[in-house]
Amino acid sequence: KVTLSFEDPQLMFTVLSETRRRLMLEVMTEPKSINALTHRLHRNRSSVTKDVGLLEKMGLVVSRREINPGHGIQKVVQSVAPKIEMMATLG
Repeated sequence: KVTLSFEDPQLMFTVLSETRRRLMLEVMTEPKSINALTHRLHRNRSSVTKDVGLLEKMGLVVSRREINPGHGIQKVVQSVAPKIEMMATLG
């Protein structure tokens, strides 16, 4: 389990929008490619890529590039832990 602390509760809620929470749940069980995430979440590739970048910056996910035989390179995303605890301080 990983614990992340936020000094600003609003930042925590901004980072964890409904769509990003759904993305996180997808990659907590097993790593998934950006392409798989776009299909599973019914979102466009650009939006998923942008959200993955933000979640990486916040330390919630990591990504790596893998060879996708016959299709070039794909980006695979996974959670930093199977369970993530988030805390925000108010006041």
